[in-house]
Amino acid sequence: MSSEARSRFNLGRLLEARSSDAPVLAWALAVGVLAGVVGGAFRFAISHAEAAMEALRGGSPGAVLPVSIIAAALSVGLALVLTRRFAPEAAGSGIQEIEGALDGVRPLRWARVLCVKFGAGVLSLGAGMVMGREGPTVQMGGALGQMLRERFGLSEEHGRVLVAAGAGAGLTAAFNAPLAGMLFVIEEMRPHFAYNVISVQCVLIACVAADVVVRALLGDGAAFTIGSFPMPPLHSLTSFAVFGVMVGVAGALFNRSIFGSQDLWAKLGPSQRLVACMSVGGCVGALAVLAPDLTSGGYGAIQDAMSGRIPELGLLLLFAARFGMTVLCFSTGVPGGIFAPMVALGTTFGLWFAGLLPVYFPAAEVAPGVFMIAGAGALFSATVRAPLTGIVLAAELTGNFQLILPVAIACVSATLVAHALGGRPVYTVLLERQLEADGR
Repeated sequence: MSSEARSRFNLGRLLEARSSDAPVLAWALAVGVLAGVVGGAFRFAISHAEAAMEALRGGSPGAVLPVSIIAAALSVGLALVLTRRFAPEAAGSGIQEIEGALDGVRPLRWARVLCVKFGAGVLSLGAGMVMGREGPTVQMGGALGQMLRERFGLSEEHGRVLVAAGAGAGLTAAFNAPLAGMLFVIEEMRPHFAYNVISVQCVLIACVAADVVVRALLGDGAAFTIGSFPMPPLHSLTSFAVFGVMVGVAGALFNRSIFGSQDLWAKLGPSQRLVACMSVGGCVGALAVLAPDLTSGGYGAIQDAMSGRIPELGLLLLFAARFGMTVLCFSTGVPGGIFAPMVALGTTFGLWFAGLLPVYFPAAEVAPGVFMIAGAGALFSATVRAPLTGIVLAAELTGNFQLILPVAIACVSATLVAHALGGRPVYTVLLERQLEADGR
């Protein structure tokens, strides 16, 4: 074949590929818009469920404590029953389920997942469980991609691209973080994601569309409003490496605690598990009255920690208590993620570490808020083993893009230490455990 003929042949194949790939880009836009609508509605419903619970808890603690305990226990118990009865795959975060669906080893029953994840997620998160909204939105976003594939007869290849794009859009909808949503799919779902130019473009389109829709529905701005902080001087960056090492240890311990707690819960029978789950819900209801910083995703805890009213020892105790509550709530199996609780843990730990600077790093000139931001990304990196996503997520959540370098040092250090300690990515292990339970 002559060079001229070869050029015409290659050009023809390129045009044919572009023609066949163009529709999936439009479908990616559609799944992004849908994920933004569903994610925005989910956040709206959770905020109103939380407001309803707050209304029940109004008044003196002695009078409202029993009401709060009973309401939270019933809400969490109902969430567990709905999940177990209609869509067991909607339990917990659901991110591992999307990874399994992309591999073709787990079913993605989109209708059941959408209904159960939304309804049971509102019940559990609205009750104050120490879990996040991002796991449900990621799974619901992936389910929307599967819905489009089945409803419109798309190919299996394009369907998987839309599931991945929907998952990224779901993370974007939870946090208004489109770059983190895209990187999460590429980095965390790398073994399961069909990586090519078109698929990456689809994920980006879906994430941007979801972000625009959520901002239009719920308003603009960063998910966490903690202010802007200056870039630390060069000689202070060593402290972020030390901080990352400490967070890496905490991240490895967090993952092992999650898996160990799930092992204990797996030994319970169905009735015992329901009673235990409602007991955890009742405990959350009591803490919502007596110690509200120990409940929910952690936004209130972050604001209280920033206020300066909590002493250094109190910050460490808050970290330990929320650490235990996150593990306990996630192990119940009701819908909810661990991103938001990890962000709260990381920011609290970062603020505590900042209090050590005058003693151990007297020459460091770093605003405490910088360690809060670094902690949010570093703990995520250590547990999920996705440092690029952790870096960008911390920047997008807070709007502090100028702090990429210190955040990156903390995230990389945390990831390396967690790996050295034998820790494995949390969602990889969760998927393996589910497949073992399936007998695969």
